[in-house]
Amino acid sequence: MNAREQFLRVMDFDTSVPALKAEYGYWTTAVKRFIKEGLPVKEPLPEDLPDNGTISGAAELFPSSAVAVDKNLRAYFGLDPYPAKFPFDLSPLYREEVLEETAEMRVYKDTYGITKKIRKTGTATPLEISYPIKNRKDFEEYKERYSRDFSQRLPRDWKKVKKSLQDRTFPLRLGGFPYGFFGFPRHLIGTKDLYFVMYDDPGLIHDMNSFFLDFVMDYWDELLSDVKPDMVLIWEDMAGKTGSLISPGMFREFMTPYYRKIIDYFKQFRISNIFVDSDGYIEDLIPLWLETGINGLFPFEIQAGNDMLRIRSEYPDLKILGAVDKRVFMADRSEADIDRELAKTKKLLLDGGYVPHADHHVPDDSCFKNFSYYRTQLNNIIDDCVKGDT
Repeated sequence: MNAREQFLRVMDFDTSVPALKAEYGYWTTAVKRFIKEGLPVKEPLPEDLPDNGTISGAAELFPSSAVAVDKNLRAYFGLDPYPAKFPFDLSPLYREEVLEETAEMRVYKDTYGITKKIRKTGTATPLEISYPIKNRKDFEEYKERYSRDFSQRLPRDWKKVKKSLQDRTFPLRLGGFPYGFFGFPRHLIGTKDLYFVMYDDPGLIHDMNSFFLDFVMDYWDELLSDVKPDMVLIWEDMAGKTGSLISPGMFREFMTPYYRKIIDYFKQFRISNIFVDSDGYIEDLIPLWLETGINGLFPFEIQAGNDMLRIRSEYPDLKILGAVDKRVFMADRSEADIDRELAKTKKLLLDGGYVPHADHHVPDDSCFKNFSYYRTQLNNIIDDCVKGDT
């Protein structure tokens, strides 16, 4: 059985097959630290790999995909490939423009027209300075840049690539950052101003979600006519440590209609694993997503207070990716801490529909000793759960 077949059966709650032994990904600096602390190097990291980037736990889709993929940890721990993200570009295809640059930082305008400032060393995320859409006039001008000629948005050598994806042995996912019905308007407007627009001009948010939903469906038609992904992931990041960033009423007004439409779209292609990606405390949001037809969630940040055993008890049919507290990899944590965390993971595995891994990218405050203990123990637990050793 290959990793793709295995993933699909696990997501179908088939407990006769083991969960994937996989990780979503790592901060670049985490992998560099692991190598310094003893991780054997099967393949050296690219010399130009930036410290403020990430390394994927997925398989390489094709040589020109320009995604850094891990080969060292996968080889050392015998890991399976994580569902690989099909690259899609939802920007208006602006040319990236550097506005200011010093030895320490760079200010630039990206392909979405968002002005950002980023440190050139370290692991800091970019600081967003300004956004392309502030009002309806901006949006009307912005959407004029979107052509229904999708050839420039598909991978080079698309005929060859799609043939390789049809014959793949690893799971494939569609979607992710930055597309969602809260996430994408926020990406283009900014968090603070988004709330003002929702109040002052709610029709603009509806028009944006309607326009981009139609555009995305036309765009993905080009892919789905030839390649069937094994899951889709809608990116929202719409919760913080204390809960949802919008009320249930706002969710149902601004998001529910578009979720239902896109889920109906995916059902036409018999895609059954429809996930949402949101950080933060999401327990109050789970029933709202489920009532739209969403059936899976990622990554369940434990430090935000998500209680996985309570969630599994309340939502036994929910598909789960992640949900292992990445803080147990830190150098000041003990093997006993890791064992306590994995005891919860084992209970979740016994119910199926679950691929356990760190609750987001593995950060660089992780030490290789603790990560190695965690990953070895988790691999053994996955094998034991299939054997029925409870």
